[in-house]
Amino acid sequence: MKNPEKNKTFFFIRGFTQSAFLTFISRISGFVRDIFIAGFLGAGIFSDIFLIAFKLPNLFRRITAEGALTAAFLPIYSKLKIQNGEVFAFIYFKNILYRVVIYLFILMLIFQITMPFLIHFLAPGFMDNDNVINQITTLSRITIIFMPLISIVAVFGVITNVSGKFWILAFTPTILNLSIILGCFFVDDYWSIKSLPLAIAVVFGGLIQIIFILIMIKKFKIFDFKNLEKNSGSRKFNDQIQFQLSQTWKKFLPAAFGGGVLQINLLVDTILASLLGFGSVSYLYFADRIAQLPLGIIGIALGTTLLTSLSKSNATKDANQFSKELFISLKIGLFFSIPAALVFINFSDSIIKVLFERGEFSFEETIQTSHALLAYAFGVPAFVMLKSCQPAFLAEGNTKTPMYIGFVLLFLNIILSFGLMNYLRHAGIALATSIVAWIGTIIYITLLIKKGKITKPKFSIKEEDSNLFIVIFYGLKITLISFLMILSMKLTEHILEINNLNETFVLIILCIIGFFMYILTTKIFRHIPQELYNFISLKFKKAK
Repeated sequence: MKNPEKNKTFFFIRGFTQSAFLTFISRISGFVRDIFIAGFLGAGIFSDIFLIAFKLPNLFRRITAEGALTAAFLPIYSKLKIQNGEVFAFIYFKNILYRVVIYLFILMLIFQITMPFLIHFLAPGFMDNDNVINQITTLSRITIIFMPLISIVAVFGVITNVSGKFWILAFTPTILNLSIILGCFFVDDYWSIKSLPLAIAVVFGGLIQIIFILIMIKKFKIFDFKNLEKNSGSRKFNDQIQFQLSQTWKKFLPAAFGGGVLQINLLVDTILASLLGFGSVSYLYFADRIAQLPLGIIGIALGTTLLTSLSKSNATKDANQFSKELFISLKIGLFFSIPAALVFINFSDSIIKVLFERGEFSFEETIQTSHALLAYAFGVPAFVMLKSCQPAFLAEGNTKTPMYIGFVLLFLNIILSFGLMNYLRHAGIALATSIVAWIGTIIYITLLIKKGKITKPKFSIKEEDSNLFIVIFYGLKITLISFLMILSMKLTEHILEINNLNETFVLIILCIIGFFMYILTTKIFRHIPQELYNFISLKFKKAK
């Protein structure tokens, strides 16, 4: 008979690999998208206008699809499905969906009316330029339509994740990226606002995402809508459903702030960057897009899967499995984020130049963007670990603790940003965000130790002990191996530069050399997280 605990861990690892792979595809398409935006708009006033207009709906995308709506809705839905059955869970889902649609369309209309005020808040540095403010306002009124669309996708994404089909929601950002790429081909000076086609493409991408996720739900029969609708007409569940709905909305606002603290801090970065003049918003945006590659692929995949898995463990009151999956998640996060951070630190100039320096994107813009990337790189491991720590609270329905932590981190980010931007300009803003992420990680881990979710640090080299010392020790081992990887990449770079080879070709070779060097050394020293290694090995055996 199969070990039930192994089956639960298998569900988590399978969900992580599904989400990570599809998120990797979406991030690659996102890079292509940003290369097109940089090529058609550069990193100046034209790109600033679109990126500020895209900031508000994109914030809602990250808070809903990757944060608050999921954090408030998923644990309750998962618990109801396990304890009350599919019909009860469907009634709850239906009521949530109706309310999300109504509330967010009302909110969208409010934003449409108050948009000029909001833009003055989002871009205070551009207030003296009426033409720029008017263009941002016009584009924002278009892009904000994306907000309710992506929130609907997030609600449907919860039921696909609980069913184990994590890849469906993970693929939806790729649709948005492809839509914006298509929109780039319509960018022209002919338009009164040069980036108008991109704003329209954002809305079009949201509509296609809804159509896609509905088709997938029907294809995989995740919901048998007709049968469930027949059995959900009874009024006997009304009181219980109303109670669960009130609990969801009580948790939503705290989750929105606590779970979305990183995104709110990045919004603060944009607001402050506008005070530094044209270009700074774009420098931070393009640097953030690269720095968030490990966050997007690993952090978001871990956070999404872990929330689903921990919610199941919490519903069945399996405390050991809860702690085990949290520990595995922290190790996987360190395994991927530490080498990524060191690569960004050592090769920031080359990465920015190869990816963006073409068309309207100049050498000076490469230098300024690479400074921001260097500052963001310092916080990459913390960004990823935050995504593992937050679900430990959210899965238990505790959204207030992340909210309180979020308030503290937001305050610290504003103070540090104002201080550092005076000396390092836009790079100081990025560095403040990184420092705050580390402070947040320390706070979360301290609270998890107090709650007994992570064992207090004690000297031990046995992996099964699962205490904080093991996590720290593992991080140090991965850091040492990552330095070996960087050394091999530096030596290879020196050899290739002597032969005066194409910079794009050199960067590709460096990435390949670094990847295989890292995987080889972690395999030799047995530092690949065991559960992840076992899962991948099993998949390879089946493929053969």
